[in-house]
Amino acid sequence: MFYKTKKLLLGFLAFISFLLIAGCQPQKEPVDLTKNPQGTWQWTEQQLTIQKMFLTTDINTIALALMLDDFDDVKMTMTIKDKAVELKYQFNYLKIYEDQYKGIGYKTPDFQTYIKNKTEDLKNYVATLQHTIITVDEENHAYDYTLTGEIDTENKTITFPETPTFLSKIILGPNSNPLESVTYQYSVDGKQISLSAEQRDNNNLLHVMRLRFNYLEETK
Repeated sequence: MFYKTKKLLLGFLAFISFLLIAGCQPQKEPVDLTKNPQGTWQWTEQQLTIQKMFLTTDINTIALALMLDDFDDVKMTMTIKDKAVELKYQFNYLKIYEDQYKGIGYKTPDFQTYIKNKTEDLKNYVATLQHTIITVDEENHAYDYTLTGEIDTENKTITFPETPTFLSKIILGPNSNPLESVTYQYSVDGKQISLSAEQRDNNNLLHVMRLRFNYLEETK
């Protein structure tokens, strides 16, 4: 009986000691993302973003409907650490070109030739880039994408030396030249950051690009 009582007492004291030690640990201050959006963010509303982009083009509507679902697989992240902003994603382009080929109703060239030509187009585009890093995996019809920019927390802007893209034609900016730099104004609402950039073309038409990212984690 005494042994059991002693064992229970020791267990109780150990538990109390654990609580005291835990209580003495410095509590981490919650991060105010509106003032300091450090951490990793993931792109959201992919289909809506791409759909709005294509509304101003003459893309085949059947092809567009098929291609939109392919963007749900894109896990593009934006990591902010100090003043550096890194945009990264991996993209398998085989499915999107299959859907484009079917949607448009191509018969010639055959699809293998079509995808080969598209890969060559991508490689030619990569050769023109000075800041964006794209590594093409021809065998698996995929590529890795990295673009580094900087954040200005005082002016609430994020600037990239080249405009983010998918493949060579889908430009995530208000401009038509992906080799141009782009500056987004950003705002944070809860755990979502919104990037917005606008620019007028030669016909004085206003083009607006908005991207939204959800907060994943704080940068270590």
